[in-house]
Amino acid sequence: MSHNHSPLSRRDFLKMAGAALGGAVLACGRGVELTTVPAPTVPIAPTFPAGTMANLILTNGNVLTVDDANTVAQAVAIAGDKILATGTDEAVRAMAAPGAREIDLQGRTVTPGLIDPHLHFRAVGLNNTYYVPFILPDVKDVASLQYALADAVRGKQPGEWVMGYYMILADKSIPTKEDLDPVSPDNPVFIMHIGGHWGTANSVALQIADVTASTPSPQGGIIEKKNGEPTGVFYNHRAMDVVRRFAPPITADMIKQSILDTQTLMASVGVTTFHDNNIRALEDLRAYQELSQEGKLFLRNDLYLTLEWPSDLEKVDQVEHIDDGVTRFRGFKFLIDGQGPTAYCHEPHNGAEWRLPTWDPKMFKDTIRSLHDTGLQICVHCVGDAAADLALEAYEAAMNANPRSDPRHRLEHAILTTAQATQTMKDLGVVVSTQPAFIYLFGEGWNYIFGAERMERVMVTKEWMQSGVHVAIGSDAPSTPFYQPQATLAGAMTRYTFKQNVIGSDQTFTFAEALRAHTYEGAYSGHQEHIKGTLEAGKLADIVVWTGDPSLLSPEDLFSSTVDLTLVGGKIVYERSS
Repeated sequence: MSHNHSPLSRRDFLKMAGAALGGAVLACGRGVELTTVPAPTVPIAPTFPAGTMANLILTNGNVLTVDDANTVAQAVAIAGDKILATGTDEAVRAMAAPGAREIDLQGRTVTPGLIDPHLHFRAVGLNNTYYVPFILPDVKDVASLQYALADAVRGKQPGEWVMGYYMILADKSIPTKEDLDPVSPDNPVFIMHIGGHWGTANSVALQIADVTASTPSPQGGIIEKKNGEPTGVFYNHRAMDVVRRFAPPITADMIKQSILDTQTLMASVGVTTFHDNNIRALEDLRAYQELSQEGKLFLRNDLYLTLEWPSDLEKVDQVEHIDDGVTRFRGFKFLIDGQGPTAYCHEPHNGAEWRLPTWDPKMFKDTIRSLHDTGLQICVHCVGDAAADLALEAYEAAMNANPRSDPRHRLEHAILTTAQATQTMKDLGVVVSTQPAFIYLFGEGWNYIFGAERMERVMVTKEWMQSGVHVAIGSDAPSTPFYQPQATLAGAMTRYTFKQNVIGSDQTFTFAEALRAHTYEGAYSGHQEHIKGTLEAGKLADIVVWTGDPSLLSPEDLFSSTVDLTLVGGKIVYERSS
């Protein structure tokens, strides 16, 4: 079995049938909101000394600045690592220093660098090294899973672990130990769902972890049992860790190599900044910081330490608060519920459990209060509406007790929220960081779990935006296989499910809105909108040159689109080979 294939063909992702949407969604790709201005030169920001000249200019282009007016310019002047000005070719060339490099864009489109505010960066590279992928097109049902697992086990010594992940099984939503045991009698196996919030162990792994009929579920997790016996299924990280702590460790060298491999991958699709929102180990946090101090990281990154258990609070005082212009420690991350089957909701749903916050609510609120007082940012994973409300209650109590100026705490995912929560988000200045690809991957499942009435409250991006809530969009890779910003942009514009249904057609973004959510709002979500996220004088020269004009592409073609150049701080970090 090959482990290096693409999980899905890009054409399979959206299959844009114009008739399905009556052309309404496709019209979003026409860039109608972008305002072409007669291209006055943007004044040089006061941060530049008088007489500053550009050492690099980009000319003859279609420059989408994403400023407040959605100005479109022709050219960009760069001095050092910052944008000196945008404007006409003539005006920008007049700013070029003798010997400055000029890149003729030949009409190509330029945008700010894409900012992914939520992904598990180091885990992306591990998905083809430490983990075995059991995903489409090779694995589509239990039989093909068994065939692929038998292939993965072949050649391993008895007792050697197989750690893997799967995506979609047509005939069974979650496999059990009985599905894994026949082809893995001598090897411990643990395979997670790609979303990362439930997984299945075979009988050998259960024996090693000493999980029996009498093993209780940990607080905030579920060890599933049927007729009193473990099925092999574990929900939420706390339960999965009962087994995973016996698996081979992921070494520091593996982590560092994964980070470097993922950096190259993400630069190739136009990402210039990422936020790793789920760093569970101090060693992983230090891996980023050490690579940055060694000069090996060129993508800007914000790092958040995950607090999974109350005992994780011991890590808070051990964090080195590095901010070197590339790598920043930004704060803390909580998971207050799981994915759909364990979404913490106000009303019952059809999943495994609807009343399961992963923290004791009082302890959670007390902890949020303490961490708010550190002056850092807090992100909370919430899928169910009760989870979102609990996070907002905790934020509000902390902010009332200590009225910090603009803490800008975040809700991650915010899949299901109440109408009242939208106003609370606005009042508290809470940022929503969400992932449109989830609708494609999990939308059909949510419909079963939550029911039609609650589906109207799923990921209400347009409502949030129009209410004045700041909404940033990202990939959540590798919890989704679509690490590309192109997929995120297309997903925000279509809201297509795997079966080509549309969830919340009134919540779709135009291209201009989606681009802003993936650039400016990504910067805003990390308190950095003043230095990046738009192409304006004085901001960092984090820039993407697209092969085609993304604002004119249908969402399907946007999904498949490429970039020719990625620049970070005015330096080319990726160039597409011709």
